[in-house]
Order: sequence, then structure tokens, then C-alpha cells
Amino acid sequence: MTAADSPFDNARPRPVPSVLDTLRARIDPDDSDAAVFALEAVVADLGYGDVRALPGSIAWIDRLRSEGKKIALVYDGENAAAALEIAGIADRFDAVVSGPRKEKTIRRALEELDVSPERSLVVDVAPAGLAAGAEAGCRLAIALARGSATPQQLRQAGAGAVVADLQELLGPT
Repeated sequence: MTAADSPFDNARPRPVPSVLDTLRARIDPDDSDAAVFALEAVVADLGYGDVRALPGSIAWIDRLRSEGKKIALVYDGENAAAALEIAGIADRFDAVVSGPRKEKTIRRALEELDVSPERSLVVDVAPAGLAAGAEAGCRLAIALARGSATPQQLRQAGAGAVVADLQELLGPT
């Protein structure tokens, strides 16, 4: 048996979609004009004031921007601007909005982008942020499974897609 014949060869496409593939909503960039990201979906806090951008998230944001989409960042707390500067990604956002993970925070971000909720996506790691996106009327909520919530909890909160890394949305490389 060669490596190419191995059932564990991840380089070849799966002939049958997995259960997780069937649960994931189809993400068509033409269906949206903007995306609203939670801070935790784009950076990792390494502690001691060190913050790093998540490469898969930044690659997907760059793809969206290259397609003319507007990008907003929402955060609950302080110093998001400093975190974005430290991570070197402050220039990738058209709007940065502070507020709790609530519908009004998402709506305020979309107002700053001048985009209707029906033409937007929300990306978050927390059930509260996903629920806020759904309450705001966003077309699709995408969960980045890097927090304490389980994929099931993220789906119950309104996630149409749950990914381990936003790089997955870019397709095969």
C-alpha cells in the first residue's frame, strides 16, 4: 500500500462529506457585504501584554477585503486598539466598536460600516456573540472554536458554521 492509497492521507479530498461538513452552512462571499469579528476571533492573548494575530483569521480577512467586503471588529473591554497595533493588524478594520456581546453592539458596528445586517456575517468564539449576531439579523454566524464553549453550544447559540481555524474557509491550499 502506498501513501496515496492510505485512508489517512489528508491531501486527497474526502469522497463522502463528514457529519461536520454537512452541519456547516455554505459560505458564499457574494451573499454578504461585511463581516463583524470579535477581538478573540482575530488575536490570541499570550499574556504579559503580548498579543498575536491568528494567521487563519487574518488570511480570511484579507480575502474578504480583496473581494471588497467591509470588516468591523467588536470587543468587550479596553485596549483593543493597542492589541491590534501590537499584533500589527490595525489597518485591516474599517470600524472598531467597543461594547458588550449584545445585539446593539453588532448593529452599531454595521451602522459604522453602512451595511444592513442581512448582508453581513458575524464571527465569534463565544455563544453570546453568536446569539447577538442572530438577534441583530446577520445573515450568518460563524463560530471559531477556540474558547471554552463546545461546538454544540456554539451551534445552539446560532452558529451556522463552526471551524477550528478560519483558514478552513479558504479551501485547499
